[in-house]
Amino acid sequence: MQDRLRTLILKSGLALGGLSYPDRALALAVPARTLAAGTVADEPQVNALLRSSLGAESSFLATDHVELRRWLVDTGWWQRDAFGRRYERVAASELREVLRAIDAALGDRDLASWVTGQREAARTARERRRQTWEQRRPGSSP
Repeated sequence: MQDRLRTLILKSGLALGGLSYPDRALALAVPARTLAAGTVADEPQVNALLRSSLGAESSFLATDHVELRRWLVDTGWWQRDAFGRRYERVAASELREVLRAIDAALGDRDLASWVTGQREAARTARERRRQTWEQRRPGSSP
């Protein structure tokens, strides 16, 4: 599951509607965790969390905070009150089976830090490949 999430977070411009249900559920785990378990937040607070996430760990998603908030509620990661004013993360024990499996696989990992680390490792590997190619291409100096 981590390998699949790594593949997703290394992309850019990922449209949620174009993903399979399992990939969408996995991708949404990243912004879902911006709201701490047990925390109840109002809409302005949630909007600020999601905007921040879209500028950082969730930047692989091609969406805005409003659509993302709806996806999180519609897929079952978050719940809101009947007036749409209060939001909270659904307790792990109450998640749908697919979401519960994702949540369990991710454990207590700080996803924001993990995403940053994965992106940095990919950037470093890409730079190493570029340097190797530069050194081996015909006409390059030793």
